[in-house]
Amino acid sequence: MEEPRFAEGLGAIAADFEGFLVDQWGVLHDGAAAYPGARECLARLAALGKRVVVLSNSGRRAAPNAALLTEIGFSAADYTAMVSSGEVVWQAFRGRMDPYFAGLGRRCLLFSRHDDRSVVAGLDLELVATAGQADFILVSGSEAPEKTLADYEPFLEDGVRRGLPLVCANADLVRVSPAGLLLGPGSIARRYEELGGRVRWIGKPNPEIYVAALAALGDLPPGRVAAVGDSLDHDIGGGRGAGLATVLVAGGIHHESFAGVTDPGGCARALRSLGAAPEIWPDWVVPSFRW
Repeated sequence: MEEPRFAEGLGAIAADFEGFLVDQWGVLHDGAAAYPGARECLARLAALGKRVVVLSNSGRRAAPNAALLTEIGFSAADYTAMVSSGEVVWQAFRGRMDPYFAGLGRRCLLFSRHDDRSVVAGLDLELVATAGQADFILVSGSEAPEKTLADYEPFLEDGVRRGLPLVCANADLVRVSPAGLLLGPGSIARRYEELGGRVRWIGKPNPEIYVAALAALGDLPPGRVAAVGDSLDHDIGGGRGAGLATVLVAGGIHHESFAGVTDPGGCARALRSLGAAPEIWPDWVVPSFRW
């Protein structure tokens, strides 16, 4: 496997691409504040006429995600569109064109963060309180750190006993927060699979979200698009699977492994230390999302 190239920022890479798919948590912000240089970097890409889709595994719909970016100081003029896994799920339920979604029924046991219901708002679904009342389970968020995986276990076990399908609207195994890494919704869905349950995964690295993101970019060929993110499994693996160039932001969830890395050899050693398979090695590594 060829060693990733190292760059101090996106300024060294921007000329090679017309479009960028940019993750948000761990890349643009931590959920509460923008990372240093991130707003400027996004503005510089926009000034060069680059098309940027903010591509997020958030289980919330696109609009509340865009509102969060505005709240913490990003300009909506600096990116082309927001695409979230929650939006892809919402659209799938609204259309029911996918046979999997068409067969899910109406009664939904929803796991979300802070009782957020944007992923089901306006849909013909009935929210219920237990797996015994449900036709399926929908996971869009986790209540970590207030709840642990053990708190979800009884609901998951009941769902598996009843043979309920589960839709995961946020595939992230961990969530970036100002307090550090917390339990992600993907860990709840993965536990459901371990117990024997059926899971439909929506979001990076799965293909549906890349279809939506590339459509939002317009008519750009995949060879002119780079996927930027901090997760090897989700952002880099998903981007490579979609046929895109990939840029790993080393300062995100893998920051401990990349501490002090400033050259291709160091990048390769960090990737090996993480046990990263060659198919999810990035083309580029940058310390952070900065110009």
